[in-house]
Amino acid sequence: MTQLKQFSPSKLIGAGRSGKVFLVEKQQGLLARKIFYKDKLASLIHYFFFGAPNAYIWNENAIYCAFYRRKILSALVQFWFGDRLKVADAIAIEWNEEFKAYQFDTEFIQGKHVALRQPCNRERNSELSVLVREIMLPLQKRLLEAGLDGLIWQAGKGVPNALNNFLLVNDTPGQYRFVWIDLESGVPALFPLNPFTLFSFYLPKSFKYKRALFDDINPIRLRRYVNHHKVKLKECLGSQQYNELLEDISQLEDRQEKWKLMRRSDRSIQYHFKKGEIDEQQANWYAEHTLFWHGIELLGVLVKLAQKLVIELPVWLVKKLLSIPYLHNLKQFWKFISSQRYRLSLARNYVLENINRWQDRKHLKQEETNNLLQHLERESSSDYLNDFGVHLGIKMFFMVIELVFVPLLYLVSFIDEFIVVTWLIAGGPIYRTVYTLWRMLQNASNRKEIPWIAFLVGFIPTFGVLAYPCQIIFSAQGKKKKIAKFIVYDFFSKIGAKIPIWGGEDTQTEHFFNRFADKLVYRRGNQLVR
Repeated sequence: MTQLKQFSPSKLIGAGRSGKVFLVEKQQGLLARKIFYKDKLASLIHYFFFGAPNAYIWNENAIYCAFYRRKILSALVQFWFGDRLKVADAIAIEWNEEFKAYQFDTEFIQGKHVALRQPCNRERNSELSVLVREIMLPLQKRLLEAGLDGLIWQAGKGVPNALNNFLLVNDTPGQYRFVWIDLESGVPALFPLNPFTLFSFYLPKSFKYKRALFDDINPIRLRRYVNHHKVKLKECLGSQQYNELLEDISQLEDRQEKWKLMRRSDRSIQYHFKKGEIDEQQANWYAEHTLFWHGIELLGVLVKLAQKLVIELPVWLVKKLLSIPYLHNLKQFWKFISSQRYRLSLARNYVLENINRWQDRKHLKQEETNNLLQHLERESSSDYLNDFGVHLGIKMFFMVIELVFVPLLYLVSFIDEFIVVTWLIAGGPIYRTVYTLWRMLQNASNRKEIPWIAFLVGFIPTFGVLAYPCQIIFSAQGKKKKIAKFIVYDFFSKIGAKIPIWGGEDTQTEHFFNRFADKLVYRRGNQLVR
């Protein structure tokens, strides 16, 4: 196996619960370098089940399992899907002294995630369906048949955030091709979104393997599967690659056995040794005196917890309070109240930033971005877009109150729990309703359209910020109000992206909320304007 020289990555191109991925330029071309690291939540889960953080960080056998799994899957995926799906090939493994963790070099794939729905182009709406129904679901079935049980987690069974493990490399309708870029899990396969999947699949598999399922394979079943399809595999891969497949399976079996059979205490000791926190002599002594080692670990946890609660948390709160530019915020708030132009610019900049963000994520092509920018110029004079800017500004002002002053008033016992909860739930609807009532009276006196849609939507906690975009869509009367529609798509997509554990960008969770916005904007909008 080729070993690469040490290199300090310069461009971060992705991050997950198991590692960060950097773009590396070498003489032979571009590589994707995954450096495994210690995520706080994931490490806590790993400590509970295995006694140490993610083994890919520190365990040589574990990281080589990842290497050989990719080699095996590269061959099998070619056999299963032809050119419709491939695996980003494994290239090299090396210990990174700078990060004190293993690094994993793989083939760099130039592609994009399946498209979110948006108002300028509906031709890409089939990408998600094709990926899920024609690639991910059949892949899960094939993996199960071949005994690659642990890989089903990364293929998306019950896991909505596995969607971003796949990139689209050819977006021609009817000729979609995908690449599976991430095969290494960040947490054990015990946290699917669907509880039925947990009890019907993941828990039984964990009992079968006698441990929490974490990228485990069944080598006996895998070898039986390969032997059963020997003739067809040789026809597809050739004799040389078939023999390499058998050798990779043997290597994987040996490495997995050494990794998975480690004692819990040995995992913890070896992790701290590889991190340079203890030397080899200490590691050997602790391995013979495990009870003493567990006592040291417990003491270390208690000391860190006390340090965070007694020192770090108060210091962080004080720094946050001192960093708030109170005078500047008051000036900005007065400017917001007194200047319609400033309010409109606030709404315009908000929309502009999000359009650019969508383009950076490749969910908007350049011509689609230009289309939206042209609509932003035309729609920026709308009274309702100005009202949307008012809602945004008021929301920012009241967020400061919710995050700073309400907790302080509660801590000094000036208000009780009931007032805190009431404010958090009803604060937004109240200020939106007061403002919209005033605007309704203004419009009524001037014989203009009364924004009753904005009034009703404004009552809804959190989602009420969409009051005026919804009003614009309702009042369009056949006109293409793409900016208002984009605001709604963006808002709901952000909800899916911010949901913890199962959410995130380019996950099925984000796409679920994005499709909900599509139903609200496209279908309902078309019905209302007919």
